[in-house]
Amino acid sequence: MNQNIKRLGCSLKAEVKVTVQGKILNPNKEKRHKLNVVLEKYLKAVNFFASFEIKDKNLLQQKAYKEARRRFGLSSTLTQTARDKAVELVKANEGREFHVHEVSIRVNYRAFKLVRRDTKLTPYWLYLKLDGDGVWYPVQFGEKQRQMIVDALSDDGEWSLQQVELVKRDGEWYVYFTLEKPFKNYEPKTPIGIDLGEKNFATVVALVNGKPTKGTFFKGSKIKEVRHKYFNIRKKLQEKRRLDVIKRLRGKERRIVNHELHVISKKIVEYAKQFPYPVIVMEKLTGIRENFKKGKELNRRFHSLPFRKLQKMVEYKAKLEGIEVRYVNPKNTSRTCHRCGYVTHVEGREYHCPKCGLRYNRDLNASINIARALTRGTGRGHVNTPKGR
Repeated sequence: MNQNIKRLGCSLKAEVKVTVQGKILNPNKEKRHKLNVVLEKYLKAVNFFASFEIKDKNLLQQKAYKEARRRFGLSSTLTQTARDKAVELVKANEGREFHVHEVSIRVNYRAFKLVRRDTKLTPYWLYLKLDGDGVWYPVQFGEKQRQMIVDALSDDGEWSLQQVELVKRDGEWYVYFTLEKPFKNYEPKTPIGIDLGEKNFATVVALVNGKPTKGTFFKGSKIKEVRHKYFNIRKKLQEKRRLDVIKRLRGKERRIVNHELHVISKKIVEYAKQFPYPVIVMEKLTGIRENFKKGKELNRRFHSLPFRKLQKMVEYKAKLEGIEVRYVNPKNTSRTCHRCGYVTHVEGREYHCPKCGLRYNRDLNASINIARALTRGTGRGHVNTPKGR
């Protein structure tokens, strides 16, 4: 298993990036005005660059950079990040007309500095050079975010600060720091297969020396319960045309579901950490919803499950731990016998192989096949995050 994985080129990425949120504490009138003025100019610059509908940064630089500097009076750094944002938006909206109404200000390492100071208000101060002279802003972090920031500011810390996004929301200003650290270079040895489904939201199993070990089920019962509950509430409110209440409830539902996803994804990554040199293996979800065709009620329950969001959370938390995540072709992972490789139709909750006689939990069987997809013909893993639902 070890040699096979190595042959497939399972080397880890050079670095991992995460985002840490902070809040600018009560900026005075002058500082708030400066942020608002820059935001207005920046929004106009992004829309100006986007109007060229160019997806190449270098070409857009040649066509529009000088004119953007003249029109909007932004610094060279902010003009360049506005250009980059425009390119990202053009690529994301390829073939569609769009206009940017809200934007965050991206500041790269050349125009900001975060330091610690011994002050009563906050120990963290952000220096921003946005327009003319630089300005210091006090920033507050939550406990978990603060731990990572302390590491980034330490001389021997793993994390380093790369860029900042300034976001105005409900009249308040927030900062999102992009932190980066190198992966610890190791050769993955233990594939951790994850199968996603309606009965068992996530089924996880490790292959230690090629043998399935410690299969674990995550039911996702709370998510299913919440989704079902709010579906019925919305249905009744829609009959009464209470769209205002529906909108408020949607936010509450989302917060509950996200909390449960965080809990499950954290447990999955903790499961992976107990094995030597793990690599998490998940299916590309393209077509998963189209291929699921059951009764009306079961279809609704299946389509309400946030499979892709769980994958993203697993990937994010795995990266924090230096664990690689790979995505594989899902073809026949649920129909293939993990013992002899025979492909057959599956009914019910038990997988029965008519060739070798194996009887096995169908979700565990699928998760084993997903883990083995790195070395067998069901698909070759890749490190890029797939576009999924």
